[in-house]
Amino acid sequence: MNMWTAVVIIVAIAAFSGIYRARFKSESKKTNEDFENLSQRISRLEDRIANLETIVLEKERTRQFSDL
Repeated sequence: MNMWTAVVIIVAIAAFSGIYRARFKSESKKTNEDFENLSQRISRLEDRIANLETIVLEKERTRQFSDL
């Protein structure tokens, strides 16, 4: 193997490792953003469930008093 072949191989390895590193960083950033979006969505859904529970309980109370 001559010197130029070794230089090309070293440059190729460095380029591929840079590409891989950049891809890994972008995926981890995307994962963090997805996690934040999902946690916000879960929070909103929990609020909606709490509101629906309140509505159902109020209707059950009025139904109990209307049956008397």
